[in-house]
Amino acid sequence: MGRIAKTEKTKTSETMKLPSFGKISVKASWIVWGVIALLLLGFILRVAIWEHNYLARMEGSERDVPAAEYYDGGDEVDETVPDVNEYHVAPDKPRFLSINSLGITNARIVEVGQKANGEIETPRNIYDVGWYNGDGSALPGQPGTVVMDAHGGNMGNGIFNNLPSITTGAKIIIEMGDEKTEYTYEVVDLVTKNLSDANDYMVVAFSSPEEGKDSLTLITCTGDWIWNKQTYSERLFVRAVLVE
Repeated sequence: MGRIAKTEKTKTSETMKLPSFGKISVKASWIVWGVIALLLLGFILRVAIWEHNYLARMEGSERDVPAAEYYDGGDEVDETVPDVNEYHVAPDKPRFLSINSLGITNARIVEVGQKANGEIETPRNIYDVGWYNGDGSALPGQPGTVVMDAHGGNMGNGIFNNLPSITTGAKIIIEMGDEKTEYTYEVVDLVTKNLSDANDYMVVAFSSPEEGKDSLTLITCTGDWIWNKQTYSERLFVRAVLVE
């Protein structure tokens, strides 16, 4: 807006001007930006103070370690080396598993069940072997197929870490809880399946590779770690038949 129009009646009005809204609006914008800057500065200071206090509070505590480094995802595991001399189970249950060709001697066998999603559980301790006690899995010495699993994986240090290097003809020995009965199985079949195909293969894993013979199936993870799924890309199935 400009000056008031000059008229014959009021010549002095030409010196009267409207308030300069343009100048006031500029100053107001400076105020607005100043307030925003102060708020932003306050926010940054609060974050800095919080971070400082948090780091001070957490100093010396253990950091979470990605599960990928040690196992196939899921629940927290125990990496304590167990005292096998103090391990005992019922006489009719499996106690130890040994695969001499892989350097596995007297690995504890623990009972495992089924997860809520239908998967077979794995032992909590990375040095243990899990005997699946659910439907379709037999006891050693009984007719059927014994199904066992354990931690492995190329990045891990589980008891089955070297299972992919087992060969046909290798012997797997299971000692029972009476501490004198042993069953020996001979490897006849090794199969690696992609994660997407592993579930379909479970029907085969619960059957004998040689019709009419009692058998044992060992399962572990292998392949590459899939970060977004928190598991390995492949499953290894080692099948063996009872020889003595």
